[in-house]
Amino acid sequence: MSSKPFKIAIVGCGPKGLYAFERLLAELKATPIHRTVSIYLFNKTKFWGSGDVYRSDQPKYLLMNFSNKHIQLWTKESPKAVIDLPMNLSEYLAKINQKIKEKLDPLFSSRAVVGEYLENGFEQLCQNLPDNVSINQLISEVNSIKKNAGSYSISFKQQEGVFQINDFQNILICTGHQGRREKVRRAQVDFIYPIEKQLKNITKNDSVAIKGMGLTFIDAALALTEGKGGKFSATKAGGLTYKASGNEPKCMFPFSTSGCLMWPKYSFEDSQHLYIKNLTPYPFKKLNFKNDILPLLEQDMELAYYKTLFTHENESLNFHSNYDVVRCHIKNFHQKYPKYKAFAAKHFFEPEFNSGKSVHQTIVTGLSDYTDPKKLKIEDQAKLRAGAIWRKISPVFNELYAFNGLDAKSHKDFDKYYFKKLNRIAYGPPPVNLRKILALAHAGYIDFQYAKNPEVFPFEKGYKLKSSTSETHCSVLIDARIPKNDIAKEASGLYKNLCKNLLSRPYINMHGKTTYEPGSVEINKKGNLINTEGHKENISLYGTPTEGIVHDNDTLSRTRNNFATPWAQEVMNQLMNSQHENKQQLTKTIATTK
Repeated sequence: MSSKPFKIAIVGCGPKGLYAFERLLAELKATPIHRTVSIYLFNKTKFWGSGDVYRSDQPKYLLMNFSNKHIQLWTKESPKAVIDLPMNLSEYLAKINQKIKEKLDPLFSSRAVVGEYLENGFEQLCQNLPDNVSINQLISEVNSIKKNAGSYSISFKQQEGVFQINDFQNILICTGHQGRREKVRRAQVDFIYPIEKQLKNITKNDSVAIKGMGLTFIDAALALTEGKGGKFSATKAGGLTYKASGNEPKCMFPFSTSGCLMWPKYSFEDSQHLYIKNLTPYPFKKLNFKNDILPLLEQDMELAYYKTLFTHENESLNFHSNYDVVRCHIKNFHQKYPKYKAFAAKHFFEPEFNSGKSVHQTIVTGLSDYTDPKKLKIEDQAKLRAGAIWRKISPVFNELYAFNGLDAKSHKDFDKYYFKKLNRIAYGPPPVNLRKILALAHAGYIDFQYAKNPEVFPFEKGYKLKSSTSETHCSVLIDARIPKNDIAKEASGLYKNLCKNLLSRPYINMHGKTTYEPGSVEINKKGNLINTEGHKENISLYGTPTEGIVHDNDTLSRTRNNFATPWAQEVMNQLMNSQHENKQQLTKTIATTK
């Protein structure tokens, strides 16, 4: 048996690192290995298993956009987990709070509570290590990996300086969204997490511009109001009012290219068959998103829209393999019920602003219409169900998108345009968070008048926002967008150094003379890095670093783009082979001495 431990590293120990750690321990416990195994875990903070997004010290008002029943740390894969009683989030909360699980299932927990659940899972794993396994936890940021004589060295930064550990046999990288290397002005916040630290210097004397109107904008707006001591209270009509603390900034001005907020995420149950499932990739040709996929996506959305209206009128509309039959039923429906607006996909992707109202009033009216389930009009519910169908389509689409499934141009079109449009209508916040945004708008702390693509430029010690009719000065600009993968701009420099050290190369989708680089490094279908010579390394990626190669990793999903399981299996094969080689070498040595 080798006296040297077999060294493995997991770089990034948020949810994806936790999932990989769980699978690795399960494999190690299930397989008779005699060699000592040393697992090194690298994480930028002390929040093992949760990472920055789900860290347990964040404010409780930052809510999930998935209900409790959908959050599950443990998997049903074989081999089974090393702990005895794995529980999903609802079961975990029912046990510690002595509540009934079924009543907790539909609720939206805070991200901090989910963080506690993940961190508890990590602790359970650490308490159930196989006998031959040790772990080393390093709070640090990895910035470089090099290869030397078949093994790898990892360089990392801690408060005391830069250090290096050698002789790793296999490495998994599952860093989450990284900040950018760009220089920012003093009046700019380029990344809001951890939220209390990043936004603590914004005061009641500031006016704040917020770039981006997605989930991160909502987090920022609540941190600057509820997080400053303000209170929301329910009205008799079912809405919310906001009582200020006096510590809020003067006003917040959110804006984006489209000027549109995300739609609220209702838990619609639907067994609708999907037309997109009938699409199979061409054997010798890549798919084109607009020509091959978008028409089927629009049919699925249209069917969901009209099924809602048909049901409301006690009519029946079912899936039919020939969509012309469905169109015929829809035509007859409109003749019978002319009061309903016809489905138009373009209004989902590019909503029209009411020319008779200000931008601010148009957005506020939309919030009022969509956020109260008791007052939800049937046409608005039909729109929300049509948008929500993307959540069901997304896993199917991933099979078509992954690993150059789309031609280069439509790959770029989807990433740059359709991805955010579809996320906006399908993966929004729980309705209560948008009711809070509405209350803040009514209270004067959010102003949407510059929401739709204003001019933005530095002005004096802050920034100026300018629309076609007015302008305003803000002392602070918050970038409330989550940065996409970008090798050149990623803050730690890790991926740039992987390329520099010849261990990886940029991922490029090539189609004829057209190329597209989504900003990721290349991997094979098991997640292994492909080096500059086109060969695989014993370094794998999982989660955010694979975006652009696969679609929509879903941070908390155990099944979506699951590179953890093949990685753990590959490590075990490598470990078994090394044990066999050591045994052969030992036998040879004994024979020689005789």
